Amino acid sequence: MRTYERYWWWVKEKKMALVFFMIVTVMLQLQMKGCVGCLETERMGLLQLKSYLKNGFEVEDEYMMKSWIHDDPSSDCCQWRSVECSDATGGHVVHLSLDRLIPVNDVYDFKNQSFNLSLLHSFPRLQSFDFSFNGFSDLFDPINGHKSFQRLEKLRTLDFYGNRLNNSVFTFISEARSLRTLNFSSNLLDGVFPRKVSRMTKLKTLDLSYNKLSDASQIKGLENLVELEVLSLAGNTFNHVKSIQVLKDMPMLQELDLSGNRFTDLDRLGVLLPSSLHVLNLAKNQLSSTPKGYFEICELANLRELDLSSNALTNTPNCLANLSRLRTLELSENQISGELSSFVPGLPSTLEYLSLFDNDFNGSFLFSSLANHTRLAVFTLSSNLGMIQAQDETSWLPPFQLKMLKLKRFNLGGTIPSFLAHQHDLRSIHISYSQWKGPFPGWLVENNTRLETIGLNNNLLTELRLPAGLAHGLQYLDISSNRIYDSLPEDIGIVFPHIEYMNFSSNHIRGTIPSSMGEMKSLYFLDLSYNRLYGQLPKTFLRGCYSLDVLKLSNNQLQGKVFPIHANLTGLILLFLDGNNFDGNLEEGLLKSKSLNLLDISDNGFSGTLPFWIGEFSNLSFLHMRGNKLNGQVPHQVKNLELMVLDMSHNSFSGSIPGNFNVASLRDLRLHSNEFIGSVPSYLFKAEWLKVLDLRHNNLSGKILDTTIGNTSDMRALLLGNNSFQNHIPEKICQLSKVGLLDLSHNKFKGAIPSCFGNMSFGAQTNDYIFGEYGYGQVLAFYQSWSYTSALGLLYNGVEAVIQTTGDIEVNFLTKSRAETYQRHILQSMHGLDLSSNQLSGEIPVEIWDLKNIISLNFSSNRLIGSIPDSISKLENLESLDLSNNKLHGNIPPQLADLNSLGYFNVSYNNLSGEIPFKSHLVTFDEKSYIGNDQLCGLPTNKSCRTSKDFGKQFKEEEKEEAGDGVIDMVWFYWTCGAVYISTSLALFAFLCIDSRWSREWFYRVDLSVHHLKRFKNCFICN
Repeated sequence: MRTYERYWWWVKEKKMALVFFMIVTVMLQLQMKGCVGCLETERMGLLQLKSYLKNGFEVEDEYMMKSWIHDDPSSDCCQWRSVECSDATGGHVVHLSLDRLIPVNDVYDFKNQSFNLSLLHSFPRLQSFDFSFNGFSDLFDPINGHKSFQRLEKLRTLDFYGNRLNNSVFTFISEARSLRTLNFSSNLLDGVFPRKVSRMTKLKTLDLSYNKLSDASQIKGLENLVELEVLSLAGNTFNHVKSIQVLKDMPMLQELDLSGNRFTDLDRLGVLLPSSLHVLNLAKNQLSSTPKGYFEICELANLRELDLSSNALTNTPNCLANLSRLRTLELSENQISGELSSFVPGLPSTLEYLSLFDNDFNGSFLFSSLANHTRLAVFTLSSNLGMIQAQDETSWLPPFQLKMLKLKRFNLGGTIPSFLAHQHDLRSIHISYSQWKGPFPGWLVENNTRLETIGLNNNLLTELRLPAGLAHGLQYLDISSNRIYDSLPEDIGIVFPHIEYMNFSSNHIRGTIPSSMGEMKSLYFLDLSYNRLYGQLPKTFLRGCYSLDVLKLSNNQLQGKVFPIHANLTGLILLFLDGNNFDGNLEEGLLKSKSLNLLDISDNGFSGTLPFWIGEFSNLSFLHMRGNKLNGQVPHQVKNLELMVLDMSHNSFSGSIPGNFNVASLRDLRLHSNEFIGSVPSYLFKAEWLKVLDLRHNNLSGKILDTTIGNTSDMRALLLGNNSFQNHIPEKICQLSKVGLLDLSHNKFKGAIPSCFGNMSFGAQTNDYIFGEYGYGQVLAFYQSWSYTSALGLLYNGVEAVIQTTGDIEVNFLTKSRAETYQRHILQSMHGLDLSSNQLSGEIPVEIWDLKNIISLNFSSNRLIGSIPDSISKLENLESLDLSNNKLHGNIPPQLADLNSLGYFNVSYNNLSGEIPFKSHLVTFDEKSYIGNDQLCGLPTNKSCRTSKDFGKQFKEEEKEEAGDGVIDMVWFYWTCGAVYISTSLALFAFLCIDSRWSREWFYRVDLSVHHLKRFKNCFICN
């Protein structure tokens, strides 16, 4: 029995132990699920922190602190957003993330905001505190003062990235003696390196990047950070090697980032680098080196990763072969030259990442020179000095499997590198500007089933052949700027159903858009612009591609309606349909794309009126409708749009210009070449941001700017030419003091030119970029599933596509007797005043000649009088001057010859006189510049002239001589007449006295004449 009892007792004990074990397990599981909850004191501390931030700094409640509930005492604060507790510490808050609390616009509002550190004392076990990107400028503690952080003995990580804190706050931060990681990047540290950092002796990671530090030479205690392993001083203004000489005394340092500074001497810099370094980033400096300058870096035997990109290096670093542990080498964007085929084989065989992009390499390249690099995963290469010649290597088999390959300006000679046929694990391939000829490499898609990105833009591809019967996972495809004449494959949407980014622009692709593209449910970017596509947009495409953010179909021959009611492009943000044959009215299918930020339907055949529902696009900022057949009045619903650019030019809109445009954000308003009537609304001149106002070629009349606007206007180009304005040019127009381009030509303005034009800008204000792009460059980032792991932060796991929401700002302006289009920096420096073809009278104000920055002046075809003053020489930048068809008089000032920039000059059809100063730069103008001035003389006309003094003297002498010569002439005249009379009489008498046949004939004729006269007399008397 005892044995039996002992057995049951043993069984009972085992059961009890099992139950106890299960209970403990359940309790542990419940604790792991947070059943302990946070402490009430810390819960109240969080609510107090929320109240402080929300009431004092307008924290976005919906964004971060909505879950921080005050009214529910049972709410577990450990479950609140941005809060993390640890059951091992009894429910204490250990991690607190209060990053990005302040709205983005307020972060840059430059308000002085201070954070009360005492609010953190409610969390004694706090291990990490993230307060990044909030724009705070100071720290304070009304209770403990600068020793506030001493209360947080467990604090290990502190992140103040993206605030506006300066050097003074290190009085507080240096008391956090328990810190292991401090991120103080992107603040306002400047000048001398903060000395008190040296007190934080337990730091392992210190990030002071992107401040304005410039001098660390006074820091003698930085070597006290004996445990420091990671140091980032990137993006500061260090420029002397002596400022970082303390680095050589830091034997534990493994990662050093000095990128984005102003170092220039790699030779001296290398001496200061500790041999313990594993990662070294010297990118984006101004480093140059002698061949010996690399030797110090080549002595860093422990180095794993090295970034020397974006410097001014020219010599080939051949000694890098000594770095037997090097896995990452980034040398892109330098001026390194030399023979690739001798440099590459000598690099360490351990390399996994090799970037030689954008250097000055020349000659040829053998891919077989990579044969020793069996681990190579990423390889990039291009030259800035032309094209690298690829050599044919048919028998070479690569020992590596690349993940990423990027080649640019690489002359493939029409043949494809043979080693590519042996690559089966590619994730990304970009070969551009490399003369790749022939059809699209469908075999590349078949061989690499995990390939995600293909970029073959700017090559010589001629056909688009896709592998049949394949559904591939490709997500990014760019074959823009090739010579593809094919039509798009009908099954393209079946072969690439997961595609997200597709750019086929600037080819010669013909045919219609395949209906299978409707299967591309993930497609968010499509660019088919500048091709020869025609036909209508397929229903399946308009229905199925609902993920599209950007659709560019510009400059094709597409037609049909925009958009039919069945369209479902609900995600569209940017829509470019310009340069096609779309027609009819805008249809309500477009209304489903309510997120539109840009709509460009320019240069099509749209007709009818602008629909009233256009006002429902609440996010629309850019509206381009130029060059259509739209008519009628502009609907008043347009006032609901907060536009930045509105271009309605070259249509047939009529009626008055709407008096209710929303000009709060308007930068560019173009209504020219329509049929608008009435006056120009004065509110347009008060628009704070409006820079370009183009109302030319309408039938506008009335007064311009008949109200006071103060200094609110930022207008830079005012274009009112070819309208029906008839009044005087108002003095108030000079309130637009920043205008640099003013066109009032071809109207009927009367009276004098306002002298206040001399107070307007016309180039005098050059402190800002006047005609900057009014849009934003939207960056579409495509991220791949595979990325290269690097402490350098090399971002080769993504591809970026920059989409410009607007083109360059263009302004057409008449100068040099022809219409010119100005844009970019040329527009920035173009300043002109055009008052031609009006009825202006009086003299040109002297203030006009003080506009020394003006480029073009056109006062032609008016009724101006007066002379051209000598002060015209002040217009030293003048390139075009047209004063023709006026009533100017006087001489042409010789100072005009000093205007060396003058390229067009016309004073024809005036009343100018005197000698033309045909010298220096004026010899380039022919007679056409002076025609119609009868009293002008000298070259280039055919009239000769002398100075007025010599001409007067000569005239008096000739007059005197002519008066004396007149008496002599009359005496000789009388004597000559008498001599002729006597001689004639004697000759006749002698002739008649001689008895000859002639004398008898003479007397016979005389008698006969007398006889006839007598008969005529007798007959007349009888009658």
